[in-house]
Amino acid sequence: MPHPLDNPIWNALNTGSAMFAQGDQHCKFIDPAMGFFAGLPSYEPDDIQRLYAACTIGQRVILFTPGPIQLHSSWLVRNDHELLQMVCEAGTKTENTSIPLIKLEEKDIPAMLELTELTKPGPFISRTIDFGGYFGVFEGEKLISMAGKRLSPNSFTEISAVCTHPDFLGKGLSAKVIERVVLEIQAEGKTPFLHVYPENTPAVKVYRKLGFESRKSLRVYMLEKVF
Repeated sequence: MPHPLDNPIWNALNTGSAMFAQGDQHCKFIDPAMGFFAGLPSYEPDDIQRLYAACTIGQRVILFTPGPIQLHSSWLVRNDHELLQMVCEAGTKTENTSIPLIKLEEKDIPAMLELTELTKPGPFISRTIDFGGYFGVFEGEKLISMAGKRLSPNSFTEISAVCTHPDFLGKGLSAKVIERVVLEIQAEGKTPFLHVYPENTPAVKVYRKLGFESRKSLRVYMLEKVF
């Protein structure tokens, strides 16, 4: 039986994140104010063609696929990259307990957009905060580290938007924020997971230290329909 995380976007948009989904039984999209995710039941050429037909010209979509897919030249490929999926089955604990964490709210969106624009942890737009569960660290009025929840396929919830301002790296901020999000997910009775580029060895090392283990290699695409 397929695991829910083998096709995380499709399964999330049909289960735990269904309230944010648009589309039908062939293709589903996240609310475009929240992100670019699109999910398909499989990623064969016929499925990709259905996705193409459902998109408007200029529309961008992000897919998490089991491996490379066949694409027509009518798609502009903006990203095509291996993706490591990691899961935290146990509890997590960091050493630094003195970092003050703030639950991020509507008023913090400009600061969140500023930090994610600087650090590029992945697409973060005006209503991505609606996934919920975002926590951050401030230095004065400046948001310097954050992370939150994203897709929720079945009994799993993804951790995303993990980022720290480059002037504050090496202080354990990301680890502490991730730990807080992990605890929130586990309090809901779900299992945390995340995705990372496998060559991002510093991040992978932090995740392993926090109790995340490699589960599967996927592929991430960002595609734009050009005609």
